[in-house]
Amino acid sequence: MSDQPCGQCPVLHAEIARQAAVIAQLNALVVWLRERLGGLRNAVGAAEALMREQAEQPTMPRGRLLTQLHERLINALIEVERR
Repeated sequence: MSDQPCGQCPVLHAEIARQAAVIAQLNALVVWLRERLGGLRNAVGAAEALMREQAEQPTMPRGRLLTQLHERLINALIEVERR
């Protein structure tokens, strides 16, 4: 083997650095998406709990329940969009 660099090493190192930056961006995106989806999952879980609660022991008319569910889920979507 020769003591001189092959000439590809700088290109390979540059590509490794580029891909590391892309991976870092994708990891940040995954974290962001998990936070947003977690918030939406919580909102859907709360809506389900409200529906179950109202099915077992109703405290409001069905029309009011549907309005409440709609408002809660819309508010959750708006909150996710703000972030």
